[in-house]
Amino acid sequence: MLKYLKRRYKNHLDEVLSTIKLIDIEERYDLHFSRFYGLYFARAAKWLNLTPTNVSVISLIIGVIGGALFYYQETLGIALLAGFLIIWAGILDSSDGQLARMTGQSSEIGRQIDGLIDNLVFISCYIGGTLYLIPQYGYWVILLMIAAGLAHSYKAGLYEFYKSEYLYLVGKSPAGFIPLTKDEIKPTGDKLFHKIIHYINLDYTGKQIRSTTRTVEDRKRMRQLSKEMPEKFDPLYSRMNMRTLFWWAWLGGSNTHRNAMIVSAILGRYEIYLVASLIWTIGYVPLNMLQRKYDQKLLNELNS
Repeated sequence: MLKYLKRRYKNHLDEVLSTIKLIDIEERYDLHFSRFYGLYFARAAKWLNLTPTNVSVISLIIGVIGGALFYYQETLGIALLAGFLIIWAGILDSSDGQLARMTGQSSEIGRQIDGLIDNLVFISCYIGGTLYLIPQYGYWVILLMIAAGLAHSYKAGLYEFYKSEYLYLVGKSPAGFIPLTKDEIKPTGDKLFHKIIHYINLDYTGKQIRSTTRTVEDRKRMRQLSKEMPEKFDPLYSRMNMRTLFWWAWLGGSNTHRNAMIVSAILGRYEIYLVASLIWTIGYVPLNMLQRKYDQKLLNELNS
């Protein structure tokens, strides 16, 4: 029986690996939980002829309901339900990408929609959790929410930036492409919806470009080296950036923030998350400095 279960686990994990972009940039939590169980939902969605966008919308609805329920965190049962729904939304957030790769429906607009939905779920969590705190702390707590939310946005943007750079440079995948400047970003369509998504993407990508210590010249040089001498560039870039990606994930990854929110809400102390999120933003400074050091070391070694 145990051997059978181990074999089933290994077979399922192998299939999970076939639906991800690049294992180097996968967090262990995602690999063994979000994507592991997300694959079951992706299979079900494929059987039901759902599109990745359909799954994304379902994820949005479940996640927003979960975030709204944070308002009732004084009741343990409701707080647990909220946590369950938010975790479920996170799993579906993984499964829509898996479904897209399984069915060949990956697209730039799909990637943008996925990012927007993730942000909307987090916004609902911030609002629901903070409204619960107003009777205790007054409306001033809204300022704390805004500060924590903005810090979260910048941290998450940097993490996604370095993940995408790794995917593009080492994984040679166009899915990781981030423009060098905002001027390169073009709308994906002429409809109002496309324009709204476009302006949101402009703002998000602009934050990434402004926040990173990796200059346009550095990025151009890295792209050139990645194409001209991958046998030297890839292992060196991987060795240096795997170190920092781990800490970027802890600093700005969705899993860190989502789970910290849930634990704080279950304890009925959502203010713990808001304060803690601001405090661990301090790590942004030394980590950015370390990233800059590794980037310069990489370019110096390859240019010598």
